[in-house]
Amino acid sequence: MDLYEKLVSGEEKLSLVGLGYVGMPIAVAFARKVKVVGFDLNEQKIGLYQSGIDPTNEVGGEVIKNTSVEFTADASKLREAKFHIVAVPTPV
Repeated sequence: MDLYEKLVSGEEKLSLVGLGYVGMPIAVAFARKVKVVGFDLNEQKIGLYQSGIDPTNEVGGEVIKNTSVEFTADASKLREAKFHIVAVPTPV
């Protein structure tokens, strides 16, 4: 079984690092089909997401409340994922 099949079957997880205006919509979209660990360093933002509040106003509170994304600021949770997407600001 390849990684794609393991992700779709729920055997493996995907992580999304950076839950801002780029990362949050990506995390929510992937969570429709695969298990997603959503990571951000900002613990206050993670707390809002866990409460069903979307501080980015990118996907809305109802979507946040109903998504299966596992929101965390605990970097050790990233070890649970086999595939990582990084969506953080890059200085030019």
